[in-house]
Parts: sequence; structure tokens; C-alpha cells
Amino acid sequence: MHENEAGADRLELLRFAERVAERHLAEVKGWREAEERRRAERRTGEARRPPTPDWVVQVGIGQGSPPVCVHVGGCDMAGARVRPLSRAQVLEALERGVEPCQYCRPDSEVGHFG
Repeated sequence: MHENEAGADRLELLRFAERVAERHLAEVKGWREAEERRRAERRTGEARRPPTPDWVVQVGIGQGSPPVCVHVGGCDMAGARVRPLSRAQVLEALERGVEPCQYCRPDSEVGHFG
């Protein structure tokens, strides 16, 4: 093999390596751009999320199910089936016998010691 042939082969290998590196760089840029979009979407979602209500009532399964428990808004024990309540509605629910959450104690928060 002549020196020119070896140099040409080396040059082709370097061009190939450059194309591979460019593809990898494009892939990494795509991952970064996707992560930037996810973060922007998360920030937008957080900004649009309604504020946590002061109190919620946890309801049972099925339409028209009676209230199960009253919670302070944001209580981790509340579960997924909750509806916001006003202070007056919390007092009314407690008076009707709806149980207050033993974890967040909404009865103490609204001053109900019945």
C-alpha cells in the first residue's frame, strides 16, 4: 500500500467518525430539547393549577355517595375523590356527623369541638 492510499483510507475513516459524532450530537440535542419542553410544560401546568382549597370532603365510590370524611385542603390522606368545601359547609358536614380526618384535624381548624 502506498502512502497516498493509507492517507486516503485514514481520511475516509475520519470523515466517517465525524458523521457518527454528528449523529450522536444531534441525538443528544434532541434529548435536551425534549427535556426543555417537558420542564416548560410542567411549569405551565403548575402555574395553571388552581389553588388548593382550604377544606375538602372525601366522597365514596359512585354517584350520589355520601361524604366519607372532611379534610384540610392538601391533606395527603384525602385520596382522589374530593370536593372543595367552604368553612360553612365544613361546619355543616361535621354537624351532620361526617367524620373529620384524624390526621389533618379539620374540626380543630374550623373551631368545631362537637
